[in-house]
Amino acid sequence: MTGTRTHEDGHADGRGSGRGPGAHDFDARSAEFMSRFGLGGGAARSTRLTAGLNRIAVRIAPYADPFAAQLLSDLAVWVFAFDDLCDEDLPHLTPTGMLTMVARLQRTIEAPEVPLDGDPFGLALRDIRLRVDAIATPVQVRRWVDAMRGYFLAEARIGADTTAPRGPQAVSDYLLTRLHSGAALAVPVLLDAVSAGLPAPTWEDRRIRALTEMAAGIVVVDSDIHSFAKESERGSRSGNLIALLESPRGPGPGPGSGPGSGPGSRPGRGLRAASELRDSMMSRFLHLGRQTSTASADPRIQRFLDALTQYIHGVRDWCGATSRYHPGQPDHTHHQPRGAGTAGRPPDDTPLAPPPIASIAWWWAVDGPPPSP
Repeated sequence: MTGTRTHEDGHADGRGSGRGPGAHDFDARSAEFMSRFGLGGGAARSTRLTAGLNRIAVRIAPYADPFAAQLLSDLAVWVFAFDDLCDEDLPHLTPTGMLTMVARLQRTIEAPEVPLDGDPFGLALRDIRLRVDAIATPVQVRRWVDAMRGYFLAEARIGADTTAPRGPQAVSDYLLTRLHSGAALAVPVLLDAVSAGLPAPTWEDRRIRALTEMAAGIVVVDSDIHSFAKESERGSRSGNLIALLESPRGPGPGPGSGPGSGPGSRPGRGLRAASELRDSMMSRFLHLGRQTSTASADPRIQRFLDALTQYIHGVRDWCGATSRYHPGQPDHTHHQPRGAGTAGRPPDDTPLAPPPIASIAWWWAVDGPPPSP
């Protein structure tokens, strides 16, 4: 693993090895982390957040050591708590207020030496940032900070949308924002830090960037599929892909969809269209991943692609098992929304046609020589 640890035990300055008694009980430790910083917002929400964790870090990064796994688990509970804070406590925050809040959070991880203020979410995020220092190189830390900036900008845009007149939102614009929300692109940076350690030229290669975005895209589509029922019942400021695809302006699954075949043509089409979009993304991820890894002599590329694949499967497994999205079901059991596909790959190796979605179309336009060793 890249990076070094400077503290062996405890959480001094946000660092700690994560080893010792109970080190593998990541959910319980994340509950303690949330309680220590006061992120819960009440007993009911705290219970919902921590019960719904369901060992998410172990699912997405089973190869991570206890310190890194705890960091991933605590980042997940921070993101869930922040999302619920914005949905339930700050739904009427003005765009200026939202931008100010996320700018302060971003500054907290840009310059963690001195806390910016006494905000519980800022202090908790600072704790996470200091632990990122312990597992990542300075370059990887900067990548993570930059990815978190994208997350906060996406959250600010979502917050601004709630104050604007509502209307049909283009799927392309929705995915452009959703790709960054939930820290979906920040997690792969940490996965690289604990698994592969790609050099800068490889990390910036367009194929690696496309594969990283695809993994995040598949993750957020899976999350939308599984969270649709919960968000329909409780409401969400960020919307949901299924609801958007059921609108009359939603696009079909790809080129060749004739009149009357779009997702708005009949009720329930949104779930099927979201599953078809997910399959198209997964098909491209598998095809480009095989092309990239087979022609490269650098083993770090294969390790990173394996980490991205585990990220996809781990989140999907968690989505189907968490009580956060399926409150009527006990944790550790699996739920599959009706109409959603379960296959990890298309039935054959033929890549599916790219969907007519401008913001992700470049994923299908990066064929060519693989990254150099």
